Amino acid sequence: MKYLFSFIFILAFSCLPTNLKAQTWDEPWQKEIIEQSDYLVLGKITANSGEEMSLYILENIGGNIREANVIIDGYFLFRPTGVSDKAPNFSLKKDQLYYLFLKKNDKGNYSLPTPTAGFAALDEDHFVEATYRHSYHKAILPQDIYEFTYKNIWNYIKNKKFDRRQVNDFVDYYLALDPAGFSENEIENFYHQHAAMETAYLVDLSVKFEDLEKFVTSENFHLRVSAIQLLGNDKSKNSKNYLIDSQLSELHTNFEKVLAIWALKKIGDEKYIQQLKLMSEELSPERMGFGGKQSDPRSGTIFPSPKEAVEKL
Repeated sequence: MKYLFSFIFILAFSCLPTNLKAQTWDEPWQKEIIEQSDYLVLGKITANSGEEMSLYILENIGGNIREANVIIDGYFLFRPTGVSDKAPNFSLKKDQLYYLFLKKNDKGNYSLPTPTAGFAALDEDHFVEATYRHSYHKAILPQDIYEFTYKNIWNYIKNKKFDRRQVNDFVDYYLALDPAGFSENEIENFYHQHAAMETAYLVDLSVKFEDLEKFVTSENFHLRVSAIQLLGNDKSKNSKNYLIDSQLSELHTNFEKVLAIWALKKIGDEKYIQQLKLMSEELSPERMGFGGKQSDPRSGTIFPSPKEAVEKL
C-alpha cells in the first residue's frame, strides 16, 4: 500500500546523496526548475559511476531528445552555500525508472538541477514520488495523474497552453472534498489535493476564495501552504483581505505568512502592498524555513522571515 508512506517521512529523507559531509545548497523551487529545464523525460538509469550517469530514455514528456541513450554529468541550478562548492556525486539508483528534468550542457551531455531536485522515482506499482512545490515537500501519486498534471504544467510554462477543461475538472473534484489528513483512509486524497492546488498554481488557474477557504483554515499545514499560495491567482477582495489578515493570525506560521506576502505581490494590487509595508514593524523577523534537519544539505535554502519578505517588496 504505497499511500501509507508518510508525507513527512518523504519530506525529510527522500533521495539524499550519501557523500555530502558539510555541503549545503540553496535548493530551487519546482517552478524555477521547470522554467530552466529544456526537457522532461521518463528514463531508466543504466549506469551510475557517481560522477556521471547513463540514461536510457523511454519517453519524452516535454521537449524532444532524439537520442535513446544520453549521459548526465552536471547540475544546472546548483548553488552551494556551505564550506565546499564541489558538486556531490549522483545518487540515483541503477535500473530505477525516473522522470527527469534535464538541460543540455556545454559538453553536449545533460544536467540535472541539483543533487536532490529534478527527478521523480517511478516504482514497479506505477506510483511516482512527485514534487510540485519544492523537493522538501513530496507526494506519492499514480503515474497517470503525474503525467496528466505535468504535461499540462510543462505546456503552460513553455507555451502558455494547457487543457483548461480537464485541469479545471481535476482541481474542482478534489477541492470539493473535505481537507484530508495523513491517516490511512485520507492520505490518498491528501496527495491529490496537494497535486491539484499546486498544479492550479503553476498554470495560473484562478480558484475562488470560497473554494479555498476550508483549506487555508484547515489543520493540515501542507494544505494551508498550497491554498495560501494559490490565493495569489485570485484577485478577489476576499482573497486579498485574507492574505493581509494572515500576517497577524496565530493559525499561520511564518512560512505561510511569507507565501501570503508573495501571493499579494503576484496579485500586484498596490493598495495591499502598501498595507503590508505599513505593517512591517508588526511582522516577525524570525526565519522558519522548510523545517528540515540541519544535516540535510538543502538546509542552505534561502527563505526569509515575514519582515524580510515585506522589506524586499
